[in-house]
Amino acid sequence: MTSFAFSAVQFVETCPSWKQAVRLACQPLEKQGLISQAYAQAIIASTEENGPWYILTPGFAMPHARPEEGVLSHETHLSLLRIRGNVMFEGHDAVGLLILLAAGNGADHLAKIQQLTQWLDEEQRLEKLLAVNNEQALLHAIH
Repeated sequence: MTSFAFSAVQFVETCPSWKQAVRLACQPLEKQGLISQAYAQAIIASTEENGPWYILTPGFAMPHARPEEGVLSHETHLSLLRIRGNVMFEGHDAVGLLILLAAGNGADHLAKIQQLTQWLDEEQRLEKLLAVNNEQALLHAIH
């Protein structure tokens, strides 16, 4: 089993909008000095222009922007946000799991997405994460 390290893990009951969900997923990385406030804005602007292209499967999204749009770290960081009540992206399935990707560089970006996808596929981990309904169960499902 592959282990996976998240720089932040959050559980919330509800989130009023997809924009708020993106900002919420970014907050811990901002507080840690890993991304700037511009990063959330870049994701929101890209989504408004191109739609939520980062919804990878029903229920799961991996919002991100280019490293130069606000990533302050040279390493790649992930922020996991589980929204029990799901959040709606206009014209798409409801999303209950966001994993924000803040890639330190372009090469890391694709490698990290591949590693994360593999990790989520193992032991039906994505389904388990989408089924958790409290913070303790979320932490257990990750480890």
